[in-house]
Amino acid sequence: DVNLDLKSGTGDAPMKDCPECGANVPAASMECSLCGHIWQGEEGGSAPLTDFIMSEIDLLKRSSFRWIDLFGDDLALLACGFKAWAGIFFLNGRWFAVGGAEGMQTHLLSIGERTVSLASADDWLNENESDESAHKSKKWLNQSPSEKQLSLLPPEYRMDFSLTRYQASALLKFKFNKQTIQHLITQSAERVAA
Repeated sequence: DVNLDLKSGTGDAPMKDCPECGANVPAASMECSLCGHIWQGEEGGSAPLTDFIMSEIDLLKRSSFRWIDLFGDDLALLACGFKAWAGIFFLNGRWFAVGGAEGMQTHLLSIGERTVSLASADDWLNENESDESAHKSKKWLNQSPSEKQLSLLPPEYRMDFSLTRYQASALLKFKFNKQTIQHLITQSAERVAA
């Protein structure tokens, strides 16, 4: 049984500018979400990247989302926007990335190393959130939780005066999706082990 109980990280994803419209999009994007520009393999005459390893620190620093350590043990991180959320969870020596969004079924994004899972979760958020909703300087990220949020969280969180509205939102996204997350991870872990 996966023990993912409620128990708080910061995080800039690598970005690039679209040569047609100037939009700032995730570096892994092959198509501009604003104008539809398609990046080709060696556009601009530059050689493809080889032996490139993005460190987790780079990924968290460049992410447009604030990653919350759900249980304080660094084994479950979750970030959310207004419409989408994604998390990475550790089980049996592997990391599992899971994502969901309004009107979409929650699903497994990747299985593997922590950095790869974090990158796929961050990509999911970048694909399903606008830059405006994702930007971590929004003042709501540091405001106190709402009364509604506090009423939905376990009692121990109601006395945590350092809890922010964003942290409460991440905890609630996990709480409301916990059963589906556990099912996806357990099912996938069993398939990988077989």
